[in-house]
Amino acid sequence: MSSEDGMNDDKWSFSKIPSANVFTPTLKEFSDPLKYISSIKDVARTTGIIKIIPPEGWAPPFAAKIDKFVFTPRVQKLNELEAKSRCHFQFMEGLAKFWHLQGVDVKIPNVEFKPLDVYSLHKIVQEFGGYDKCCREKKWSAVCKKLKFKDRSPANTVKQHYEKIIHPYVVFRHVHCGENIAVYDTNITPEVIKERMEKVEYKLNADDKKEVVYENLFCRVCNKGDRDDAMLLCDECDEPYHIFCLSPPLERIPNGEWRCPICLAKELENRSFGFEQAKKEYTLTQFGQMADNFKSRYFKQPASDVPIENVEEEFWRLVCCVDEDVAVEYGADLLSTDLDSGFPIPGNAKTDVEKEYAVDPWNLTKFADLEESVLKYIHEPISGVKIPWVYVGMVFSSFCWHVEDHWTYSINYQHWGEPKVWYGIPDSGAPDFEDIIKKEAPELFTREPSLMHQLVTTLSPKLLFEKGVPVYTLHQNPGDFIITFPRAYHAGFNSGFNFNEACNFATSDWIPLGRKCVDQYREFGRYNVFSHEELLMRMVDQQESLLLDTAQALAKDLRVAVDREIKERALIVGIKEEFVKMEDVPDEKRVCKVCNTTMFFSALTCTCHPEAMFCLQHFKSNSCDDKRVLQYRYTVEELRPIPGKVEARIPHMKQWTAAVQAIKTMRSKPSIEELERLCEEAVIYKYTNTEDYKDLRTVIDKASQCIKVTNQLVSIKRRSNRAHAPPPSFRISLEELDSFLKQVIELPCHVPDSSALQEHYIKIVEFTERCDRSLQKTMSKLHYEDLLKESRKFEIELPHTSTLKQEIKKLQWSEGVSELLKHPSVSFPDLQKALCDGANFPNTKSITELRDKVESKLMGGQRWEEKAQSVLNSRPRPTLSNLQKLLKEADKLGIVLPSAPAIKNTILRASEWCRILSDIKFEQSKGRYTSLKQLETVLMKGQLIPVNLPELNRLTDKVAAAKTWQDKSSKVFVRKGYTKLLEVLSPRGSLTTENRPLEECLRESTAKEFTDMRARRTANMLRTEQEERGVINEDDNVYCICRRGWNSPKGVDGAMTQCDLCYDWFHNKCVSISKNKDMKNSETMKDVKYLCPLCQRTKRPTVEQALGLLISLRQAGVSLPEGVALNFLIERAMEWQEKVRPLVNRYKGIYTATDKQSYVDQHISSKERTQIEELMIKGDLIELSMEETTTLWNLLNNVDECVVPEQKKKPASRPPSKPASPNGSAGSGSKRRKTPSDEKTKIRKKRKDRQSHNTDELCSFQTCLRPEGAQVGWIQCDKCEKWYHLECVSISHAEAEQIDDYTCPYHDTSPPAAAAAD
Repeated sequence: MSSEDGMNDDKWSFSKIPSANVFTPTLKEFSDPLKYISSIKDVARTTGIIKIIPPEGWAPPFAAKIDKFVFTPRVQKLNELEAKSRCHFQFMEGLAKFWHLQGVDVKIPNVEFKPLDVYSLHKIVQEFGGYDKCCREKKWSAVCKKLKFKDRSPANTVKQHYEKIIHPYVVFRHVHCGENIAVYDTNITPEVIKERMEKVEYKLNADDKKEVVYENLFCRVCNKGDRDDAMLLCDECDEPYHIFCLSPPLERIPNGEWRCPICLAKELENRSFGFEQAKKEYTLTQFGQMADNFKSRYFKQPASDVPIENVEEEFWRLVCCVDEDVAVEYGADLLSTDLDSGFPIPGNAKTDVEKEYAVDPWNLTKFADLEESVLKYIHEPISGVKIPWVYVGMVFSSFCWHVEDHWTYSINYQHWGEPKVWYGIPDSGAPDFEDIIKKEAPELFTREPSLMHQLVTTLSPKLLFEKGVPVYTLHQNPGDFIITFPRAYHAGFNSGFNFNEACNFATSDWIPLGRKCVDQYREFGRYNVFSHEELLMRMVDQQESLLLDTAQALAKDLRVAVDREIKERALIVGIKEEFVKMEDVPDEKRVCKVCNTTMFFSALTCTCHPEAMFCLQHFKSNSCDDKRVLQYRYTVEELRPIPGKVEARIPHMKQWTAAVQAIKTMRSKPSIEELERLCEEAVIYKYTNTEDYKDLRTVIDKASQCIKVTNQLVSIKRRSNRAHAPPPSFRISLEELDSFLKQVIELPCHVPDSSALQEHYIKIVEFTERCDRSLQKTMSKLHYEDLLKESRKFEIELPHTSTLKQEIKKLQWSEGVSELLKHPSVSFPDLQKALCDGANFPNTKSITELRDKVESKLMGGQRWEEKAQSVLNSRPRPTLSNLQKLLKEADKLGIVLPSAPAIKNTILRASEWCRILSDIKFEQSKGRYTSLKQLETVLMKGQLIPVNLPELNRLTDKVAAAKTWQDKSSKVFVRKGYTKLLEVLSPRGSLTTENRPLEECLRESTAKEFTDMRARRTANMLRTEQEERGVINEDDNVYCICRRGWNSPKGVDGAMTQCDLCYDWFHNKCVSISKNKDMKNSETMKDVKYLCPLCQRTKRPTVEQALGLLISLRQAGVSLPEGVALNFLIERAMEWQEKVRPLVNRYKGIYTATDKQSYVDQHISSKERTQIEELMIKGDLIELSMEETTTLWNLLNNVDECVVPEQKKKPASRPPSKPASPNGSAGSGSKRRKTPSDEKTKIRKKRKDRQSHNTDELCSFQTCLRPEGAQVGWIQCDKCEKWYHLECVSISHAEAEQIDDYTCPYHDTSPPAAAAAD
């Protein structure tokens, strides 16, 4: 396109387009939308569109559910929006379709090395008068020049291309589509056909075509059936045509499909004016992401950073450029009821803010039904008119030039997003705009006369501005309203992702414009959105609610409508008539078939086609003269008086309205009775729904309230003059009284008793002046109390009342503080309260002095408190003397301080703790020891006292040392089964101190221990003898620590061993005898002394080890019961050693004697043996390991060998020896493990020989499996005499029963048996 048609003028800027009117109403003006719009419409309509910026703080919440808002947008191709661009595309589309349906594939030729601009060539030829004129006047060179070719040489080439490609299409559209295009004479005469036949015949003969005969086919042009060889059949309708009868004629039969002129014309006319729907649905979030990404990619910067001026320049460049294909998507005309409105709706509002804006008059969901809107009389929910449409835009998405349906007002609100750019033309410029766009794109309006109502075509505002059309612009930001006025053309585009909502409304000034719009719709054949006549009659039905302006406009327009209807009916006479209630007939069924107007007053139809209806202006289109039927809603007699009825109301309404306006403007001040009379008239004449009536009712309500309040105030004044009058039911302040009097004066009616109220007000003012004078001086408290008493007579809240009360309180505070400071021990909170109360009084000299004294005393207390907290929280902790010093300072302040009781309590606790510690030391000095648990309790109490106690650290060290010593001693002495160290260090039996020295108790327990052990040995020996004789009682058959009999499961499965101290028997498995290495290595059990777990309670360290523990305890400086017991134990051991050593030396000759029996008989009597045995018992009872016990044991064994015959006994703790041979002697070959069938003597042997207990015997197998349980078997090798678990050498119990001689795996040289492989 040329630069003058496009947007290529770099010097031109869109900033030249003036801005439309912008209004910023106050909050009060904003409260009534239509009233405000009516007040500014005379100025606002001069720009066609206006912007209203709401007052600050007005911000409705966005109520649409973002994730559930799913819609399908439209696709807009920008280079098809502009009028000339659309003409270009439609021409090229039609040309290509024309040749394609003719069976010809046309390609655009190149001229001077560039494609030929076919559309420009067509336009230039038309400007020069058409093809025929260009040929006659030889204008092809001029055509080439205008096409900007370098020279005139391609003139013939251009002419040939025009003849071949464009001219047939132009002729076809002129002949078959009725377009007024300049072409040559297309009248087809017989001579023309004959001439064409000759040319075609020549060509057919030249091409050697075979003649094809068609029967009963006649050309639809010449009606002849000859020349079948030149006959064509349409591939759509099968109609025949000669190729030379066509206009333009064809030279030959085309290849491929072919359409006749009629079918081709229908195909070419089948074009849609509008936008395609996108193939994808979006949520708001998805559409926003797509929109922002597109804008960022297009401008190569973040979407929010692109200046709106750049977007505007680029938008119009793309719109006017045919060669660039840019498509965007626009969510336009989305019905808010199907998706969601951005405004809160009463039924869905949840929060208080949503509920507030759900009923706001600027909420577009209810805007069309506002009081002054004419559209409220339309009850149907018309989408886009009464029901808002929502718009979701992206960059470059646009709305083309258009006016609103029925030329109504429109209001558009932007909820959020990037700005929307608007262009507007006022109604005064609408005719010029329509003329210009028709001249710029006449082809479009030829094919679609109502194109301007389809929002699909636009023109650059630059072009309109340069042609003198008044065009204005606005930028709509979030929160802005855009108002378009009747018949104001507007267009625009979005600069980015945004969300808008819009609807229509109409005021009384629109009514005559609405009729003109319907007349224009009739001219263009456009469908009506609603019936204008039906709207007028609905307003007539509710005329009592009409305002004066609306009634006047209605009467005037109704007169025009009724007069036109009566005149049109007068032209139709003599036909059948029938009544039809038109409002019950759907709109789409009462539309004129000619002009598409929705009818209401009447309609013309016929009995043969009752569904076909015509308006009275097109009654001639119905040819059924005899069968016509006039359907009417009102008869002429009913219609004629209707305008008069509305007009009749107007004079009285004017008079009544004038009276109300006079009252509202304060031009007169009637009584309230006169106001009531006007209201009664409004009820009679049905003005109750008007705004004036509502305003009048408001004035009456205010006046009634004022009269009521005035009467109450006057009655209060009169009652206050009487003595003992009851208090009033309410009080008002002086400001409220002043405001009320102003309200009474401003009230547009007279209020009785208002003068008496004014006199009362003057007295009050005089009293306040007197109070001011008194308050400026320093008066006594009594004087202020008298003034306060006098103020109560006025029965209102005076500002001086609080001042007088304040002065009285100030004087009372001064007296109270003086008394407080004299008190010897004032509380801390009282000082704080006094200082806090004093802060409310002004700074006078006396008040300041008292405040300073209180503050000084309070600050002293606060400093002491801070010091006290610092001392209490200090690290290291304060000493007791520091706390006592701090408490003395508190006593000097004369204040009851919060921290003082805590410090006193701390001092008492510390003193008490020191006393307890002294008592403990005293008791220890007397030999009465305190337990470690008690020491720990004392230590914990001392740690909780926030005082630095010197003895606390020493006590802590001692307790720690005692615990360490206890742990160390426990590891040395305590063995498994015992937990308390004192228990194992003390003699056996219960130890009861009974407040006696522990050492004394230990001596008594030692004597008792020996006596008890002798008794126990005797009893066990007797039970053993009885058992051997077989006379033991079953109740006495209880042994071992498991307290089971010899033949119990444990006794059967293992041997038993006798303790050498208590003589009780113990199962080897219960006491783990087999683990004792001494027993395992000894030949006989008599070589080893065994003490049971009940007799040997400790690990029996040496005397030297015990002495080391005792010395470490004394070094720790701690006295413990365990230490006393250990000392006593060591003393026992040393005393015993002193007794044993001389005895051993006396009888040491027994070891060297040749005849031990003779030596025993000569030197050791029975009494002496008993003495040796008693020493042995006492030594075994001492829980220390002493060498003398072994020496004494050996001595006693040698003596016993001489006294008792030697018996070769097998150790009971070992597995049983070889079974007896058949003759009773012990066999030497069998190593069989004992079984339940063995004799009692094989299972358990009575032993008088002593042995010490140890751990389980070890299996000699290198990789012992360590089997567990009660059925573990053993076997002995006959070569190495070592013992092995049956499981370790893979021998079962049954196999062991059959083995006589066994050789272990380490001495067996024979090959293994087959069974061993298992």
